[in-house]
Amino acid sequence: MARVVTVFSKEGCHLCEAVIAALRPLSSRYGFEVRVLDIVEDRKLHDLYSLRVPVVKVADEVIFEARDMKSPTDCEAQLEPLVSRLA
Repeated sequence: MARVVTVFSKEGCHLCEAVIAALRPLSSRYGFEVRVLDIVEDRKLHDLYSLRVPVVKVADEVIFEARDMKSPTDCEAQLEPLVSRLA
């Protein structure tokens, strides 16, 4: 089974873009797939995550969201310890 990290995002969200960009090099380092879901396309996801994006989930566990972000330029350092356990 492929390991997947899901990012709940919306178009035009600069924080979402920063998280996705930070996850890309980590995905090759730790061997997981990054799946991006646009919350605007799904009413249920929009209702759940609209005020929290970006939200990062592994399986059914939220491991990171906007309120956890210290700085958009520091995302990779914040996310690496969270996704390294996937290796």
